[in-house]
Amino acid sequence: MEDIMMTDLMFNRDEKGLAELKAKYSRLLMKIALGILKSPEDAEECVNDALYAVWNSIPPDRPEKLLPYVCRITRRRAIDKLRYNTAAMRDTKLLSELDECLPSVYNVQNEAEKAELAVAVNDWVKTLPDKQQRLFVYRYFSMYSVKEAAREAGMSVTAATTALMRMRVSLKNSLIKGGFFDEH
Repeated sequence: MEDIMMTDLMFNRDEKGLAELKAKYSRLLMKIALGILKSPEDAEECVNDALYAVWNSIPPDRPEKLLPYVCRITRRRAIDKLRYNTAAMRDTKLLSELDECLPSVYNVQNEAEKAELAVAVNDWVKTLPDKQQRLFVYRYFSMYSVKEAAREAGMSVTAATTALMRMRVSLKNSLIKGGFFDEH
């Protein structure tokens, strides 16, 4: 089933859209979550939470590109779960004693620049045709090998390698135009 049909079904509150989404992308979502969490149980919980979040967000949202939307939610859920898991391991009393003598690693300017860069990259990805967008997401967001990303995007390895090279050049040029890099 096409992504737009799944989105329409979920927008109309038809659970078949969610079932189709799960059937089509659960393997990819699991790979994203597992890459971050390293625990199959936590990754499965994260994917289920992400699918639930997608179901609750459509409507009112109606994403133009369902795959990046779902992957982004899954990735955020996995990062949140990782933060939760690592926070639970810390002795907060001991760390709070050190707060006054340790410099903060949080830098407002760096965080603002990261956010601007993320918006610029997301905007650039939205300009890609569907097949190239899927390839880019599989390769760089889900960290698939070129061979796996090519297979998932329905391309030959040679075509995928060439497309990825061209996309990197295009992304760099876009970021140069956006003022993120010098033109060296």
